[in-house]
Amino acid sequence: MRRLAAVVVVLLAALSACQPLYLPLVPARVPVQEVAQLGDASSLTVAGGTLRLHLVLEQVPKAGWLAVQWFGPDGREAASDSVWVTPADDGQGRTLSLPARVAVSQGEWRALVSVGSDIVRQFRVTVATP
Repeated sequence: MRRLAAVVVVLLAALSACQPLYLPLVPARVPVQEVAQLGDASSLTVAGGTLRLHLVLEQVPKAGWLAVQWFGPDGREAASDSVWVTPADDGQGRTLSLPARVAVSQGEWRALVSVGSDIVRQFRVTVATP
């Protein structure tokens, strides 16, 4: 019985030598993808019975569509809009308004801003009375 136990111990020791005994401590470097950046002066406001989204384009690394999705108080998408932006637009401001066909109702409205498939920022404003 001791001989069998000794053989098992030797076999386990030999087999464990074939297994890596470490995990890589540092993962492979992941390249950082530059995304568009909006300035702190960007805002969503209620003006003249509609919503206005003022965007300050702080950094536009590559040309693409800047999309805005408007969400009403019920959480559904009320409208969407997009504009073409390029690196030449760095530091420029853009103002987008909720389309006139959409009635502004009381409650919290959101505007989701994305460039390509990257979400850049979400803005919220509460409309007290339409």
